[in-house]
Amino acid sequence: MVNSNSESKRHVLIVDDEPAVRHTVRGVLESSGFECAESENGASALEWLKDHHTDVIIADYHMPIMNGLSLLEKVQSRLNGHTPRVIMLSGIIEEKEKFKAIDLGAYAIIDKPCNFRELVVKVNEAITP
Repeated sequence: MVNSNSESKRHVLIVDDEPAVRHTVRGVLESSGFECAESENGASALEWLKDHHTDVIIADYHMPIMNGLSLLEKVQSRLNGHTPRVIMLSGIIEEKEKFKAIDLGAYAIIDKPCNFRELVVKVNEAITP
């Protein structure tokens, strides 16, 4: 059994149209031991997922081109085998939209501005079987 550092890292894909949000979330997660990648919208995230593995996707709800809800729906229906858990982030989201996201399989919904301690806990919980 090979036990290299990169294989034991937990992988997170951060999907948000705001570079500052991606950078901040990435910094918090990487300082907690996660390996992170970034995409600026749901469509680019799906392209990235064709060739890469991730354990968790953190997706903003409101994004141009493809929003987080559409990304969630496509991840659940297109990925074969391992389907990553999806945590939604949003500053403004109605309760009915939150329920729709949960119904589609979102692991959690965290409001922006997010509590980074809560985010790290949720990511850990999503990865741990």
